Amino acid sequence: MDIKKQVNQAEFHLGQALFSEKSVSWRAVESKEKMPAVVESYFVNIHDNQVEPKPISILSALLTGFDRIAAKPLLILPPVLLDLFLWFGPHLTVTSLLHAAAAGLTIPAGTDPGMTEQLALFPEMLNLLSERYNLLTSFSTLPGGMPFNFLFALLTSVSVGIPSLVAGRMPVLTPLGPASQMEILDPMFVLLIWFTMALAGIGAGVIFHRLVVKQTDPEAVFDHLWRDWMKLVFLAIGGYLLTVVILTMGMLVAGINGLTYIALPVLFVAGVYIAFTPHGIIRYRLGIWSAIKQSIRVVRLNFFGSTGYLLTAFLIMWVSTYKVWSLAQEDSWIFALAIMGHAFIATMLIAGSYVFYQGRKEWLEWQLARIMSVLNQEESKLTEE
Repeated sequence: MDIKKQVNQAEFHLGQALFSEKSVSWRAVESKEKMPAVVESYFVNIHDNQVEPKPISILSALLTGFDRIAAKPLLILPPVLLDLFLWFGPHLTVTSLLHAAAAGLTIPAGTDPGMTEQLALFPEMLNLLSERYNLLTSFSTLPGGMPFNFLFALLTSVSVGIPSLVAGRMPVLTPLGPASQMEILDPMFVLLIWFTMALAGIGAGVIFHRLVVKQTDPEAVFDHLWRDWMKLVFLAIGGYLLTVVILTMGMLVAGINGLTYIALPVLFVAGVYIAFTPHGIIRYRLGIWSAIKQSIRVVRLNFFGSTGYLLTAFLIMWVSTYKVWSLAQEDSWIFALAIMGHAFIATMLIAGSYVFYQGRKEWLEWQLARIMSVLNQEESKLTEE
């Protein structure tokens, strides 16, 4: 039997097992084709000298991530230093360009009323953003300091990078006074700075994630740094393009049929399924397409667990960022403590995500290997007959 066909057949049976919650046994049916058939379940019986591994739970992954980072607190230094630089360093602003963009926005005639209300808020949002946006925050590929960029952000920015609290809050004041600002007026220069900072940020993020992975698994072996860097750059570009296509199609359908939010569920589902793509690239040295397929496989066969971890991580980060760290005023030294707390939690969640992905991936591989072993045994018996 072809290896690829065996893997697909094993995945099919494993998927049925996970949703039916049954165990596995096989037998040959007495028919002309004599193909193996499922009798009782899809889990393979374990021999006495073998112990079936258990899929790691969400809580176990989080606790392991906490323990690993607590054992080496220096790992929070990169996000702390990045936030201090973005807080006290020079701010590159694009106030005039954002004001011009807000003034040039027009709503096409015949747009759905629900969409019209949403589009009417864009100019106001751009004007508010122009007062605080610092172009240097593009170095952090995780807006708002979230370790997982939910919804469209999951596609527009790869979920690997140095997390930043300041990049999301965008303070303009410091304990030493207002931050120094320099306005950039040339649009091409703005794009050049943004692209350069984003490119450098992804590279720095690869190094940061490697340090975290090494702490969670000392035996981890990595690919060349520049290869992982380029893979994630192309993944980010593909994510941006895919997001633009989905949002554009969603807006067109919304304008035609009144389905205002059709693009968001599509982006959510796509984001969840590819959320662990960077993990496959960094931890297992996979290519982009192989990492995407591996992420889809892990999520598909662990959908509730994977979605549960992402939602849990998102809620922890959201509550801590917007309900706790937001209490610190940006012109107070207490905000420095918020930066440290955010750095620890974000790094812990990133470490936990690698622990969760590795644990679920190895558990699935064990189950698939056992099912393939049974398929091979049954095929051998049928061949002998």
